[in-house]
Amino acid sequence: MAELTYEEYLGLAAFLKGVQPLTPESHGRVFAAEHFFIIAHQTTELWVKQVLMDLEHATAAVAGPDRDIELAAEHVGRAGKIIRLLIEHVGVLRCLQPRDFAEFRPALGSSSGAQSDQLHRLRRVLGLSDRPSPLLTELVAAATEQGETLVGIFQRAPHGRPLFRLAESMADLAHSFWQWQVTHVQVTNHAIGSARGTGRTSGVSFLAGRLAVPFPELWEARTRLHSRPLHTDPDGGGHPAQ
Repeated sequence: MAELTYEEYLGLAAFLKGVQPLTPESHGRVFAAEHFFIIAHQTTELWVKQVLMDLEHATAAVAGPDRDIELAAEHVGRAGKIIRLLIEHVGVLRCLQPRDFAEFRPALGSSSGAQSDQLHRLRRVLGLSDRPSPLLTELVAAATEQGETLVGIFQRAPHGRPLFRLAESMADLAHSFWQWQVTHVQVTNHAIGSARGTGRTSGVSFLAGRLAVPFPELWEARTRLHSRPLHTDPDGGGHPAQ
Protein backbone atom coordinates (compact mmCIF):
# COMPACT_ATOMS: atom_id res chain seq x y z
CA MET A 1 0.00 0.00 0.00
CA ALA A 2 1.44 3.36 -1.04
CA GLU A 3 2.19 5.84 1.72
CA LEU A 4 -0.11 8.82 2.03
CA THR A 5 1.50 11.96 0.66
CA TYR A 6 1.24 15.49 2.02
CA GLU A 7 -0.72 16.60 -1.05
CA GLU A 8 -3.15 13.67 -0.75
CA TYR A 9 -3.70 14.17 2.98
CA LEU A 10 -4.60 17.83 2.50
CA GLY A 11 -6.51 17.27 -0.74
CA LEU A 12 -4.40 19.99 -2.31
CA ALA A 13 -5.06 19.09 -5.94
CA ALA A 14 -8.79 19.81 -5.70
CA PHE A 15 -8.34 22.55 -3.11
CA LEU A 16 -5.94 24.65 -5.15
CA LYS A 17 -7.99 24.19 -8.32
CA GLY A 18 -10.81 25.90 -6.45
CA VAL A 19 -9.13 29.27 -6.99
CA GLN A 20 -10.67 30.24 -10.32
CA PRO A 21 -10.66 33.98 -11.10
CA LEU A 22 -13.22 35.07 -13.68
CA THR A 23 -10.78 37.60 -15.09
CA PRO A 24 -8.77 36.25 -18.05
CA GLU A 25 -5.20 35.43 -17.06
CA SER A 26 -4.02 37.64 -19.90
CA HIS A 27 -5.24 40.64 -17.86
CA GLY A 28 -2.23 40.18 -15.59
CA ARG A 29 -2.67 42.80 -12.85
CA VAL A 30 -6.44 42.42 -12.49
CA PHE A 31 -6.22 38.61 -12.71
CA ALA A 32 -3.69 38.60 -9.85
CA ALA A 33 -5.88 40.98 -7.82
CA GLU A 34 -8.94 38.76 -8.20
CA HIS A 35 -6.83 35.68 -7.38
CA PHE A 36 -5.78 37.43 -4.16
CA PHE A 37 -9.39 38.41 -3.39
CA ILE A 38 -10.64 34.82 -3.80
CA ILE A 39 -7.90 33.30 -1.65
CA ALA A 40 -8.52 35.85 1.11
CA HIS A 41 -12.19 34.89 1.26
CA GLN A 42 -11.67 31.15 0.89
CA THR A 43 -9.19 31.06 3.75
CA THR A 44 -11.54 33.15 5.89
CA GLU A 45 -14.24 30.53 5.36
CA LEU A 46 -11.77 27.79 6.33
CA TRP A 47 -10.87 29.54 9.57
CA VAL A 48 -14.53 30.24 10.36
CA LYS A 49 -15.21 26.52 9.87
CA GLN A 50 -12.66 25.81 12.61
CA VAL A 51 -14.09 28.52 14.88
CA LEU A 52 -17.56 27.01 14.52
CA MET A 53 -16.23 23.56 15.37
CA ASP A 54 -14.40 24.84 18.45
CA LEU A 55 -17.45 26.72 19.71
CA GLU A 56 -19.66 23.67 19.12
CA HIS A 57 -17.21 21.48 21.05
CA ALA A 58 -17.00 24.09 23.81
CA THR A 59 -20.79 24.13 24.14
CA ALA A 60 -20.92 20.33 24.23
CA ALA A 61 -18.20 20.24 26.91
CA VAL A 62 -20.09 22.64 29.19
CA ALA A 63 -23.42 20.94 28.52
CA GLY A 64 -22.08 17.44 29.22
CA PRO A 65 -22.83 15.57 32.45
CA ASP A 66 -19.34 16.35 33.78
CA ARG A 67 -19.49 20.07 32.90
CA ASP A 68 -15.94 20.09 31.51
CA ILE A 69 -15.34 23.83 31.88
CA GLU A 70 -11.57 23.48 31.36
CA LEU A 71 -12.03 21.82 27.96
CA ALA A 72 -14.62 24.42 26.97
CA ALA A 73 -12.22 27.25 27.86
CA GLU A 74 -9.52 25.58 25.76
CA HIS A 75 -11.78 25.45 22.70
CA VAL A 76 -13.00 29.03 23.16
CA GLY A 77 -9.42 30.23 23.66
CA ARG A 78 -8.39 28.67 20.37
CA ALA A 79 -11.41 30.14 18.57
CA GLY A 80 -10.51 33.55 19.97
CA LYS A 81 -6.94 33.29 18.69
CA ILE A 82 -8.23 32.38 15.24
CA ILE A 83 -10.49 35.43 15.20
CA ARG A 84 -7.54 37.61 16.24
CA LEU A 85 -5.68 36.15 13.27
CA LEU A 86 -8.65 37.06 11.05
CA ILE A 87 -8.33 40.71 12.08
CA GLU A 88 -4.92 40.80 10.38
CA HIS A 89 -6.18 38.53 7.63
CA VAL A 90 -9.00 40.83 6.54
CA GLY A 91 -6.67 43.81 6.98
CA VAL A 92 -4.38 42.49 4.26
CA LEU A 93 -7.19 43.21 1.79
CA ARG A 94 -6.10 46.84 2.03
CA CYS A 95 -3.49 45.69 -0.50
CA LEU A 96 -6.31 45.29 -3.03
CA GLN A 97 -6.21 48.42 -5.16
CA PRO A 98 -9.68 49.99 -5.59
CA ARG A 99 -9.06 50.40 -9.34
CA ASP A 100 -8.34 46.66 -9.70
CA PHE A 101 -11.36 45.70 -7.61
CA ALA A 102 -13.53 47.96 -9.75
CA GLU A 103 -12.33 46.06 -12.83
CA PHE A 104 -13.44 42.58 -11.71
CA ARG A 105 -16.20 43.45 -9.23
CA PRO A 106 -19.00 43.53 -11.87
CA ALA A 107 -18.29 39.85 -12.61
CA LEU A 108 -19.28 38.98 -9.03
CA GLY A 109 -22.89 39.72 -9.90
CA SER A 110 -25.07 39.49 -6.79
CA SER A 111 -22.66 37.24 -4.87
CA SER A 112 -21.79 38.69 -1.49
CA GLY A 113 -20.23 37.80 1.84
CA ALA A 114 -23.66 38.53 3.30
CA GLN A 115 -24.72 35.19 1.77
CA SER A 116 -22.15 33.19 3.76
CA ASP A 117 -23.97 30.43 5.62
CA GLN A 118 -21.02 29.97 7.98
CA LEU A 119 -20.94 33.63 8.99
CA HIS A 120 -24.68 33.54 9.68
CA ARG A 121 -24.17 30.42 11.82
CA LEU A 122 -21.32 32.11 13.67
CA ARG A 123 -23.51 35.08 14.55
CA ARG A 124 -26.16 32.70 15.91
CA VAL A 125 -23.59 30.82 18.01
CA LEU A 126 -22.35 34.15 19.40
CA GLY A 127 -25.85 35.27 20.39
CA LEU A 128 -26.18 37.90 17.66
CA SER A 129 -29.48 36.61 16.28
CA ASP A 130 -32.94 36.35 17.80
CA ARG A 131 -31.82 33.63 20.24
CA PRO A 132 -29.30 33.58 23.10
CA SER A 133 -25.93 31.99 22.48
CA PRO A 134 -26.11 28.25 23.31
CA LEU A 135 -22.59 28.50 24.77
CA LEU A 136 -23.56 31.34 27.07
CA THR A 137 -26.75 29.50 28.05
CA GLU A 138 -24.65 26.53 29.18
CA LEU A 139 -22.20 28.80 31.02
CA VAL A 140 -25.10 30.31 32.97
CA ALA A 141 -26.48 26.83 33.73
CA ALA A 142 -23.08 25.65 34.99
CA ALA A 143 -22.70 28.78 37.11
CA THR A 144 -26.20 28.38 38.57
CA GLU A 145 -25.37 24.82 39.63
CA GLN A 146 -22.49 26.27 41.63
CA GLY A 147 -24.70 28.93 43.19
CA GLU A 148 -23.08 31.57 41.01
CA THR A 149 -24.21 34.34 38.67
CA LEU A 150 -22.51 35.96 35.69
CA VAL A 151 -21.84 39.05 37.80
CA GLY A 152 -20.49 36.86 40.58
CA ILE A 153 -18.08 35.09 38.23
CA PHE A 154 -16.34 38.40 37.51
CA GLN A 155 -16.86 39.82 40.99
CA ARG A 156 -15.36 37.16 43.22
CA ALA A 157 -13.95 34.26 41.27
CA PRO A 158 -10.15 33.82 41.48
CA HIS A 159 -8.46 34.12 38.11
CA GLY A 160 -7.57 30.44 38.14
CA ARG A 161 -11.13 29.24 38.60
CA PRO A 162 -12.53 27.36 35.55
CA LEU A 163 -15.76 29.39 35.32
CA PHE A 164 -13.78 32.63 35.36
CA ARG A 165 -11.35 31.37 32.70
CA LEU A 166 -14.22 30.34 30.43
CA ALA A 167 -16.04 33.64 30.90
CA GLU A 168 -12.83 35.59 30.26
CA SER A 169 -12.01 33.58 27.14
CA MET A 170 -15.52 34.28 25.86
CA ALA A 171 -15.09 37.99 26.58
CA ASP A 172 -11.73 38.02 24.79
CA LEU A 173 -13.28 36.26 21.79
CA ALA A 174 -16.14 38.77 21.75
CA HIS A 175 -13.72 41.70 21.75
CA SER A 176 -11.72 40.17 18.90
CA PHE A 177 -14.90 39.54 16.90
CA TRP A 178 -15.84 43.20 17.33
CA GLN A 179 -12.40 44.29 16.08
CA TRP A 180 -12.67 41.91 13.13
CA GLN A 181 -16.02 43.47 12.13
CA VAL A 182 -14.67 47.01 12.47
CA THR A 183 -11.61 46.17 10.37
CA HIS A 184 -13.87 44.64 7.71
CA VAL A 185 -15.92 47.86 7.57
CA GLN A 186 -12.73 49.92 7.19
CA VAL A 187 -11.35 47.67 4.45
CA THR A 188 -14.65 47.74 2.56
CA ASN A 189 -14.79 51.52 2.81
CA HIS A 190 -11.25 51.68 1.40
CA ALA A 191 -12.23 49.41 -1.50
CA ILE A 192 -15.65 50.72 -2.57
CA GLY A 193 -16.32 53.97 -0.71
CA SER A 194 -20.06 54.61 -0.58
CA ALA A 195 -20.92 52.29 -3.49
CA ARG A 196 -23.66 49.72 -2.96
CA GLY A 197 -22.78 46.14 -2.05
CA THR A 198 -22.81 43.38 -4.66
CA GLY A 199 -25.53 41.57 -2.70
CA ARG A 200 -27.87 44.53 -3.21
CA THR A 201 -27.03 45.84 0.24
CA SER A 202 -26.18 49.45 1.03
CA GLY A 203 -22.51 48.49 1.25
CA VAL A 204 -20.45 49.99 4.07
CA SER A 205 -23.51 51.32 5.91
CA PHE A 206 -25.01 47.79 5.87
CA LEU A 207 -21.85 46.36 7.43
CA ALA A 208 -21.65 49.18 9.97
CA GLY A 209 -25.27 48.59 10.94
CA ARG A 210 -24.47 44.98 11.78
CA LEU A 211 -21.63 45.81 14.16
CA ALA A 212 -22.33 44.09 17.46
CA VAL A 213 -20.48 42.59 20.41
CA PRO A 214 -21.08 38.85 20.96
CA PHE A 215 -22.45 37.42 24.20
CA PRO A 216 -24.36 40.62 25.09
CA GLU A 217 -25.50 39.13 28.42
CA LEU A 218 -21.86 38.70 29.42
CA TRP A 219 -21.20 42.39 28.81
CA GLU A 220 -24.34 43.34 30.71
CA ALA A 221 -22.95 41.40 33.66
CA ARG A 222 -19.71 43.38 33.44
CA THR A 223 -21.69 46.62 33.34
CA ARG A 224 -23.62 45.61 36.46
CA LEU A 225 -20.33 44.81 38.15
CA HIS A 226 -19.58 48.54 38.18
CA SER A 227 -22.93 49.49 39.68
CA ARG A 228 -22.67 47.43 42.88
CA PRO A 229 -20.17 47.21 45.74
CA LEU A 230 -17.43 44.63 45.43
CA HIS A 231 -17.29 41.99 48.18
CA THR A 232 -14.25 39.96 47.29
CA ASP A 233 -13.84 36.60 48.96
CA PRO A 234 -10.11 35.78 48.91
CA ASP A 235 -10.96 32.07 49.01
CA GLY A 236 -13.37 32.31 46.09
CA GLY A 237 -16.18 30.80 48.13
CA GLY A 238 -19.41 32.13 49.57
CA HIS A 239 -22.57 33.11 47.83
CA PRO A 240 -23.37 35.77 45.24
CA ALA A 241 -23.64 39.27 46.66
CA GLN A 242 -27.25 40.39 46.92
